[in-house]
Amino acid sequence: MARVQIPWAAWYGDRPFTLDFPEQWTLEVCHMKGGTDIGDAGIRQRLGQPQGAPPLRQFAAGRASAAILVDDLSRPTPAFRLLPYVLEELAAAGIGEDQVKIICAVAAHRPMTRDDMIKKLGLDIVERLQVLNHNAYENLEFLGNSSRGTPIFVNRDLMSCQVRIALGMITPRGGIFGGGAKLLLPGACGHQTILLNHRYVHERFREHLSEVGHMAGLGYIVNPLLNERLEIIELVAGDPDAAFARGCELGTELYATPIPDAFDIGVFNAFPKDTELCQAPLGLLPLGTTAKKPLHPEGTVVLCAACPEGLGWHSVFGPGTALGGKPGKREHRTVVFSPGINKWDCRAKFGPEVLFCKTWAAVLEILEQVHGRQAKVAVFPAGAIQNAAA
Repeated sequence: MARVQIPWAAWYGDRPFTLDFPEQWTLEVCHMKGGTDIGDAGIRQRLGQPQGAPPLRQFAAGRASAAILVDDLSRPTPAFRLLPYVLEELAAAGIGEDQVKIICAVAAHRPMTRDDMIKKLGLDIVERLQVLNHNAYENLEFLGNSSRGTPIFVNRDLMSCQVRIALGMITPRGGIFGGGAKLLLPGACGHQTILLNHRYVHERFREHLSEVGHMAGLGYIVNPLLNERLEIIELVAGDPDAAFARGCELGTELYATPIPDAFDIGVFNAFPKDTELCQAPLGLLPLGTTAKKPLHPEGTVVLCAACPEGLGWHSVFGPGTALGGKPGKREHRTVVFSPGINKWDCRAKFGPEVLFCKTWAAVLEILEQVHGRQAKVAVFPAGAIQNAAA
């Protein structure tokens, strides 16, 4: 057997998962460009040279309080690495830890538990600082309607602080990038705002996020870019629009993944957004962002996701919700491999046509039956942060 190791179970394990393939199959592992960790010196250097704004210690000078938005475990942002630097900058501006609120910008996801917060923020920060879960149904302030008529409800704790910072990450999202003001909307907005914003996801989406960011006074972002080992390979900071634009330039280069011209089987690992099935489709980004048609018409898509949290929760896009809808028909034969769910979870998310396997041995049995002794296989080890190279 030929073997490929893929990263597995973000936030829930540090051991790779081994995929076995028949020796006679042609196998290609498709990595993004990536890079190496910038380390302590690199983080300090990027924070000292922000985009479109002065360093945070200067930006926050003369203000009395600060709120820092962080994402949840459905995103791999290593907030625990960056928060000490952000708190150091705020302290230099005269804002002590007792005047800082960390808000878990969970959007329409489930609240974070204490264990989640320790993983995301680090035990020391959870013990010392005020850490709050955003609630999309309560504790909201109405800021008025946006230019598209969307009522904007924003977390009241965020609005109570004079400095408002988003600590998310630059990440591929198909034709756009996540990061910047997206941690505010949907992360720290009301359910109605989230729902209506997602109804128009293809209409000036980023422009609308920027507008809402200005309405809410989001003043600063700190956004890393990560490699397949979840190391920080770049970092942008500063004005939410200017720093995000720079982050997109870097992301276009660093997340770029060469796509083979032709293959029979595409194996797409949802890492590092593989904590739950609701996020797993993001693992298909490499296929969805290429202008090629590399997968054979009779080919097979294999979506891998550890799903230690099972199906997961999303009150806007989850099964049975307003925008959950019915699973669409798939262009290619699709196999979902996930040890953390059952067939009913898989059907709820993908429909009955998708084949579900709880073990890799079961996946391999299907693939050998369909494709026989000769097959070309492309493996994308961190599909959820891999964009097709131009």
